[in-house]
Amino acid sequence: MNLSEMQAFVRAHADADVEDAPNSNLEVYARIAYNDILSRRDSWPHLAEVGVLAVTAGQSAYPLSSLTGVSTPMDEVSSIVDQTTIGRRLIYMTRADADETFGHPSTAGSETALAYTIEGDSIVLFPTPTASRTYVVRGFRSAGVWPAGAGSAPDLPLALHEAICWYMLSSYFMAQEDTQLAGAYLREYEMMVERHIRSESMKEYSARVPVMGGQNYKSMSFTRWVRGMIES
Repeated sequence: MNLSEMQAFVRAHADADVEDAPNSNLEVYARIAYNDILSRRDSWPHLAEVGVLAVTAGQSAYPLSSLTGVSTPMDEVSSIVDQTTIGRRLIYMTRADADETFGHPSTAGSETALAYTIEGDSIVLFPTPTASRTYVVRGFRSAGVWPAGAGSAPDLPLALHEAICWYMLSSYFMAQEDTQLAGAYLREYEMMVERHIRSESMKEYSARVPVMGGQNYKSMSFTRWVRGMIES
């Protein structure tokens, strides 16, 4: 749903017109709900990005904007893997620990980096590579700014678009001093958001596709094992 559709839904549901529920007010309500939902998780799956970092010999720092293959510069880096030496994953370290372990990156060097840190909007490799390498960088981009016009949709899974409508209704009725309806819609909003986040966190991913009538036995996943330990 885009902002215009949400505003129309709220007015129809509340039996209100543009004077009762101005666009400017509903836009603020929508923005509050959007930012609140985004704050519920550190890393949303739909914001995941995979980029390529081309490293030059003798250079240790690389802006996140220099990654290729990403739609938007990353806001968070979760892993860096050496693509030249397949499967070698760099270790994340704080700058202080990296300086203590490897020395300043401008003075210490090896053919390939072993660790990395993030400084501002740049990746810093330790030790400084002495040969050109290629790394695969996985991480997450920032969510888009929203609302950004009547036709803009929130940068969230579709299942959460309707939840924003409930929050907008709650805020509208709160402005009308109808605390009973405001509370009811707010509870609906909270329930929809929490249900979605809980469902996403409990998903299990298997490398094997189940086959109808096949031998689909598989060993217990780590997620299921942890859940069983907690519940027992």
